[in-house]
Amino acid sequence: MNPQKRLAFAIRLVAVILAAFAAFLTAFAQAPGSQVHSSSGASLIISGRVIGATGKHAVFVALWDADGFLKRPVQQIRIEPGADPHFQFRLPAGRWALSAFEDENGNGILDMGVFGPKEPSGFWRPFHAWRKPRFDDVATQIDRDTTNADVQLNQ
Repeated sequence: MNPQKRLAFAIRLVAVILAAFAAFLTAFAQAPGSQVHSSSGASLIISGRVIGATGKHAVFVALWDADGFLKRPVQQIRIEPGADPHFQFRLPAGRWALSAFEDENGNGILDMGVFGPKEPSGFWRPFHAWRKPRFDDVATQIDRDTTNADVQLNQ
C-alpha cells in the first residue's frame, strides 16, 4: 500500500474511533450525579465495583438501555474521589449495559484522544474492537439481583 493510501486509511480509522467515543463522551456531559430518568416498576438491583480507579478523581458510572445507548443513560452516578468505588442501580428485568470512566481532569466528561479515550474507561462486558460499540456488544440480560457487575477501567 502506498503512503497516500495508508494515510487515507489511518484518517478514516481515526474518524471512526473518534465518532464512537464522542457518543460516549456526550452521554456523560450532563450534570454530575444526575439521574436521567427512572424506570417504573424497578424491582431488581445491579451492583458492583469500579476496578482500576486511582481514588484520586471522581468516577462516573452509567446504566444504558438499547434505546438510549451512548446517547442518554437511563441512570448515572458520580462516585466522589477517595470514596468506595461501589455502585448500585435499581432496574426492571431486561437487557442492560454498564459503563464507567475516571474523570482525571475533573471536567465531568470522558476526554477523547486520537485513538480513543484519554481517561480510564470501560464497560461491564469488556469491549476491545476498533469501532463504535453496539448495545449488544456490551449488554447483558438481567433477570435477578446481580452483585458482581464490576467494571474494569482500561487506559
